[in-house]
Amino acid sequence: MLNKVAKLSLVATSMAPICLTLWFVDFSQQWNWRAGLGYLVAAIFMALLCYGLVWLSGKKLEKLPVKIKTVKTVDKEVVGFLLVYLLPLINQTSKVISMPVLIFVAVIFFFIVQNSHAYHFNPLLGFFGYHFYEVGIEGGITYVLITKQNISDCKSITKVVQLTEYMIMDVSHA
Repeated sequence: MLNKVAKLSLVATSMAPICLTLWFVDFSQQWNWRAGLGYLVAAIFMALLCYGLVWLSGKKLEKLPVKIKTVKTVDKEVVGFLLVYLLPLINQTSKVISMPVLIFVAVIFFFIVQNSHAYHFNPLLGFFGYHFYEVGIEGGITYVLITKQNISDCKSITKVVQLTEYMIMDVSHA
């Protein structure tokens, strides 16, 4: 299972779409790609960090056998998060982005995710080709499964790594 720093990093990297949106807001106001360049660099860094965390998790974490009994897609949850990420585009009448407000929202967001069993869907994982499923495994425990497969048969997932308390990642074909 990922340690707290890695879990926090996975949650933090989900902010990359916000940085990309903020860069686009600055860019579209000046039509200069350098406007808001820090946001663009931060988004790219977070995307690389997210990819690295997931890749490293698949290689280094203990691979556990799993028997999935039930599967329900939860990819639709990502759309709601993306809409929230695009909210900075609505406030384009103001030329100034309130950094204190963004930091305040981020701190509250991290506190809630870190101190609950709620999983925050990282839209970067969707960008990297992962799908989200709610799965029930033998023994009656429910997890969020991330996989690159479109699951049509529960038996196609045979090995996972445990990323967090209630999130597992398919490594059956790794």
